[in-house]
Amino acid sequence: MRQQTDYRFLNWAQNQTCTACNFYQPETEEELIELIKSSKKVRMTGTGHSWNSICLNNDTLINLDHYNKVLALDKEKLQVKVQPGIKLWQLNEYLDKECLALSNLGSISKQSVAGAMSTGTHGSGINYQILGSQIEEFSFIKADGEKIILHKERDKELFNKCVVNLGCLGVISEITLNIVPAFNLHDYTIAIPYEQAVNRLDEFINNTDHFKMWWFPHTNKMVLYRYNHTQAKTNDSHFRQWFMDEFVSVNIYRLLLKVGNIKRSWRRTINQLLVLNFNKPLDRIEKSYKVFNVPEPPLHREVEWAFDISVAKDLLKEYKQLISSSSHLINFIQEIRFTKGDDFAMSACCGRNTIWLGAYNADNFGWNELMNDFEILAKKYKGRPHWGKEFNRDKEYLKSVYPKYEEFNALRKEFDPNEKFTNRFISEIFG
Repeated sequence: MRQQTDYRFLNWAQNQTCTACNFYQPETEEELIELIKSSKKVRMTGTGHSWNSICLNNDTLINLDHYNKVLALDKEKLQVKVQPGIKLWQLNEYLDKECLALSNLGSISKQSVAGAMSTGTHGSGINYQILGSQIEEFSFIKADGEKIILHKERDKELFNKCVVNLGCLGVISEITLNIVPAFNLHDYTIAIPYEQAVNRLDEFINNTDHFKMWWFPHTNKMVLYRYNHTQAKTNDSHFRQWFMDEFVSVNIYRLLLKVGNIKRSWRRTINQLLVLNFNKPLDRIEKSYKVFNVPEPPLHREVEWAFDISVAKDLLKEYKQLISSSSHLINFIQEIRFTKGDDFAMSACCGRNTIWLGAYNADNFGWNELMNDFEILAKKYKGRPHWGKEFNRDKEYLKSVYPKYEEFNALRKEFDPNEKFTNRFISEIFG
């Protein structure tokens, strides 16, 4: 087991930091259990891909980068058992070699499987739930070191309370995921007028396997991403992937962001230039995980809230009006995704089909003002924040929009009576 003292943690976005007295990287379940039993305060950290202080802790931080093995693969049952520290990109590559895949993914594959599960991370597709819905069974180490195993059918009620756990119920030690045969996606991406995209929203959502949108603020265009399952062979060239996904998306985009920081009023023009790239449709067929995952974005600030799908059109119209009528100068895409409702207690999709709307900016200038304006709009439409993104902790509001909030909080107190897994973030949410 690897150990450091006075370890400085810095998250991916570089907006959250702490110094932990002890930082551990266990390699076995036995080591993990002993660490939990012997530590006064514990928080887990993977790649630090949360924008808020959910990981911060000045006592003990545990990282599972070396507890990341594939433990078993059952091709007949279509299930894979993994240790929680495995990254999504590692699992994607392993499954691909076995001609298998996860049925749905988010845009980024850097997160650990346990981190994505615990914060309610999601992809897009109105017939697909959050990523944690792909779990068949998982084991949990409680504050006293007890190991419990939860199965989605056998232990349905408790399982549903523990999937989105915010790291405050215990530590996940093993996860069994349901998988599918590898499949290709037909990716048809094009920009159309914003108003047309909103007016035809139901059509796009209901007639696309995985549908999402990008809006470049200060433009009147919405970029539509329509991913549909196909039996056709891949046809996306390696050169196009390198040129567009690595050279243009990484180097040219970062250069334009720097230009927009020299004089922020140029951001409107830069966004209008960027959206021109989508006027000609991208029409390709590629392996599912390569389509789901986008190139790693530049450092940025991010909020994302989930809303009942019934308010989608009004919400999108009002958000565009909010940005257009304000002094905000935004230099980053705003992403809109859609997921199926679920029964997980602390899932932002609990009990309702969902539209996810994110606000992003690639620097700190005006960020607090943008986030506050966004939250006023989000609360008007009874939104729920993504647990891995930035938001102001308003406990009474959260209690009002999460119908199973009290049930989860009671379970938290039962599993962790001495608040070993509680930090300031958790205290602000639950008291």
